[in-house]
Amino acid sequence: MAITIRDNFSVSTREQTPLVRNEVGHPSFTLTIDGKVMQAYEGQTILSVAVDNGIEDIPNLCNDEKLEPTSACRMCLVHIDGVDRPLPSCNTPAQPGMTVTTNSDELFHIRRTNLEMMLSDHNAYCQPPCQVECPTHIDIPGYLELIAQGSMKEAARLVKEVLPFPYILGLVCPAPCQKGCRRALVEEEIAICRMHGHAAETCLLDPPVPYEKDPATGKKVAVIGAGPAGMACAYYLALRGHQVKIFDKQPQAGGMLRYGIPEYRLQKDMMDRELQHVLDLGAEIQFNVELGKDFTVDDLFALGYDAIYLAIGAWTSNPLKIEGEDAEGVVNAIAFLGEKVEGKFVPVRENDEVVVIGGGFTAFDCTRTSLRLGAKVHTMYRRGRSEMGATEEEVEDGEAEGTHLQLYVSQTRIITENGKVKGVEFQRNKLGEPDASGRRRPVPVPGSEFIVGCNTVVPAIGQKPDERVLDSKSGVKWTKWSTIQTNPHNFMTDRHGVFAGGDCQMGAKTVIECIAQGKLGARSMHAFLMGEDMDEVSRRLELEERKPDLFDIVPYKPVEPKVKMPMLPYEERKRNFKIIESGYVQEQAQREAARCLQCACPAAGQCDLQRYSIEHGLADNRFHDGEPTDYHDYETDLSHSFILRDPNKCINCTQCVRVCHDVIGPDCYGMFGKGFDTIVSTPFNVSLHDTDCVSCGACVQVCPTGSLMMAERHLTRYSFALDRCIFCGDCVEVCPHGALGETPNFELSFFNRFGEDVTLEKQDLAQAPSYLVRQRLPRSKKSLPVMSPLVRPLPARGIRE
Repeated sequence: MAITIRDNFSVSTREQTPLVRNEVGHPSFTLTIDGKVMQAYEGQTILSVAVDNGIEDIPNLCNDEKLEPTSACRMCLVHIDGVDRPLPSCNTPAQPGMTVTTNSDELFHIRRTNLEMMLSDHNAYCQPPCQVECPTHIDIPGYLELIAQGSMKEAARLVKEVLPFPYILGLVCPAPCQKGCRRALVEEEIAICRMHGHAAETCLLDPPVPYEKDPATGKKVAVIGAGPAGMACAYYLALRGHQVKIFDKQPQAGGMLRYGIPEYRLQKDMMDRELQHVLDLGAEIQFNVELGKDFTVDDLFALGYDAIYLAIGAWTSNPLKIEGEDAEGVVNAIAFLGEKVEGKFVPVRENDEVVVIGGGFTAFDCTRTSLRLGAKVHTMYRRGRSEMGATEEEVEDGEAEGTHLQLYVSQTRIITENGKVKGVEFQRNKLGEPDASGRRRPVPVPGSEFIVGCNTVVPAIGQKPDERVLDSKSGVKWTKWSTIQTNPHNFMTDRHGVFAGGDCQMGAKTVIECIAQGKLGARSMHAFLMGEDMDEVSRRLELEERKPDLFDIVPYKPVEPKVKMPMLPYEERKRNFKIIESGYVQEQAQREAARCLQCACPAAGQCDLQRYSIEHGLADNRFHDGEPTDYHDYETDLSHSFILRDPNKCINCTQCVRVCHDVIGPDCYGMFGKGFDTIVSTPFNVSLHDTDCVSCGACVQVCPTGSLMMAERHLTRYSFALDRCIFCGDCVEVCPHGALGETPNFELSFFNRFGEDVTLEKQDLAQAPSYLVRQRLPRSKKSLPVMSPLVRPLPARGIRE
């Protein structure tokens, strides 16, 4: 007997229109839905008629074609002319002459409220904001979980799938991911970057490869520039089997990583170990050769290269454009940092007085380098702290180490004597209206001029690429901002086969943003080399990089203090360039990683609740304040070999209850509790292993959220007794997934779980156990939902590990 837990809706009797039989004899009639006249059959519901006629936008979370409708979710409500209240379309019978409206402001708000009620006890998240905020979109919950378990090398491997240099970025990344960390809603964010830095450090000499290297393609790629973008691009192109050669004008690899970041932030010997991983994959590198002087783009194509990636960086400092900037004592910021790294003479000595102009990372690197050389330093910036490009941590360290920071000041002229710097005149500012960058524009205050005496000035107000390296013959064009012009999504320039990325394409950005561009550039170039349509590549990458909408559900978790990174004391930083971060020991790293809320769902991108919530504009929940009384906190059941249960994501749609009872038969689930405490579970909440579960997965198939998920199955091949098959078709009838098909000639498919469908024809029995691949079986079941571009599914990973 089927479970009956539904309301029975019927519309008041009206004058019946005579039924007409169609060509096969079925009684049919017409009704109007959203202004369109449609044909329906006797016994059909309004939802069924709408779906049959291409109306797919009526939301529902509890309806499935195999099950009796229940209208439990109240999402499929529609207006019917002559009826004073909306009715659920999933079990309201269609009637002749009926006029139905499926969308209105009233229905939108009712559905939105219903969703809010479901989310009020939805103790789960779709996607972690940290992963969205990271330019490379690392699976952050995944690698933190592995670190918490002590699997450092596997954690590093997972990170390297999208970020080839986790050790380097663990030290120098500005950590945009941590700004979105939901743990900050409890107490403090997690040290996300330092975690993958620790994991990578444990295996620098035995690095993991993110995935197996592809066979050689025979394609040759030239990468110009051995900085973050160029090395990242070369890494992933080499993994795809291409022959890669890197050309760089410097004597050593790293670009700004080597010549723009001081030793106290990044040890160069350790950096070299991680950059070596690119060469270990088969890439080659040639130093001391410069584009525009030693070779051109045309030269490279003449040498047989199939594609070129320009990652030439931004090595030219922006001018101050004030009087006296050509005086002796005005020092180029990039040259200053590079010469210090190379051990050359630098124009800053003990007891010098130095003025550093700027508020970004380069400005504070120059500030803190000058302090370590024994100088007295003034750091001057025209806006406030919140508008600075450097992180708050970087600014605080600079002040603690001794710089005199002044804000809301702009330089007006450099004071000179006999051609040498004697000071800088500044004028105080107040903030005006926002400029093109979104930051409030500094407005000078008349009569507020003052002078800071000094003998060295280091302007650090931004960099740009050197346009002289590419002439008009190259076919590569420049934008008005002095960056290389490319397609914004596939990164190809106006010259066919030439791509660009990093600082030379974006303008001066952070290391992590350049590496993200290098990764995307490699994907685009691989598609180009494989002959794909670049317009399609551009569309695909643009969809993948769209920022998804996120739900802000406040977590309720016990307070667990952040494990602070051991740092070199400020007094010990004077007059030396020792690395300032001492690093975690393993126990500290595991404890810090275990603080992760794991706010990620493997069903992200395929969850109906997520999709409808986004469509109805739900970014937070007014019924949920993060208190323990606001929701249930159920234990996740991972004990079953194939089916994982997370009751925190259950919305009580009862589809799993009904499919297990009515269709499959074991009757493993039921509704337990009363009122707000009602939940779908197994009897006495025992493991599915202790029920009559047959592991068919039908409950997972109908679940509209991630409450029921299939575990990873490692079985890749099934054995059939082919010589005993009598083609009865019973397997076809009972399979809940449509994995078996039935035609006049064959019954079986999916002989290899992850390979081609196999169809067995009767004449093949004579050749058993041989089998022939005939054709792809048509699917009788619904295809997997198309993933919304507003959500990005998480990378596959073993959630039971």
